[in-house]
Amino acid sequence: MPHPLGVLTLLLPSPREACTDAELHELEASLRAKDVQTRRVSLGNEPAATVRREIAAGVRYLAVCGSQGALSAVIAAVVDTDEEVVLGVFPGSQPNDFARTFGLRNNTATSTMSLARPDVMLVDVGVVTCADPAGKPLRQYLLNDAVVGLGAVVSRRQRRLRRLGRFSGLMGWWSTLASYRPRRIDVDMVFAQWNDRAVQVRISNGQFAHDGLHIAPRALPDDGVWDVQVWDGPRHLPFTLQPKMMLSDHLPHRHISTWRQKRVEVSSTPPSPVAVDDIFIGTTPATFELLPKKLRLKI
Repeated sequence: MPHPLGVLTLLLPSPREACTDAELHELEASLRAKDVQTRRVSLGNEPAATVRREIAAGVRYLAVCGSQGALSAVIAAVVDTDEEVVLGVFPGSQPNDFARTFGLRNNTATSTMSLARPDVMLVDVGVVTCADPAGKPLRQYLLNDAVVGLGAVVSRRQRRLRRLGRFSGLMGWWSTLASYRPRRIDVDMVFAQWNDRAVQVRISNGQFAHDGLHIAPRALPDDGVWDVQVWDGPRHLPFTLQPKMMLSDHLPHRHISTWRQKRVEVSSTPPSPVAVDDIFIGTTPATFELLPKKLRLKI
């Protein structure tokens, strides 16, 4: 019996971002055993444009097979369409913090069960407005989390240092901690505010960040609110607390203030860097809003 959502189109990012061929073959075999037909489509150099063409051609069921970066690259195409498109996720062995919130890692059996079922989950999608690196207005979707301040600098440096492989993570942290200085950050929310020096501000829709750190244990992608954290105190805290973050044992903490809010505005003097889903996109002032139940997710 055909799947009620039709043929599943597997979206394949670049080799750097994609799951392995062995993982992909195993997924396809498992899906065939459950009568789910699949086809492959390469995302190429313009992932969003590729997905828009697929949707225009009548495709309504897609799955990103790879990292969180690959997932983020296609979100705009899926969210902006008026069609009822369903998006699935199969991270394989690639880092995908958004998928971790749902317990998905390198588990083909779990992913197959999810992709083969007819039910769909409605999740929130964030919208970020800020200044791009050239100082021009930028609007971008956010699926998992954003960080303003130190964590954004770390994300930018780690991306630049990817050629170092597994050492890029530590090098990104060490080089940032050596030079970054906390600054005054103003955070205006619907029912709260922060106006003082801070190291970073985290705005989370999902629970994980930085490839597996359980930073926001209370965040849920379908509850209609952000999990907001303002980190003050010593600048090394986001690094030295990582062992506790692996076990979500870092909260409560006297240097981490937390709220749950629907809208967040962040400004600072001087402007602070902003990273969305682990990718540096620009600087403050930045506004973070939510589109409730905007994405039809298969996960």
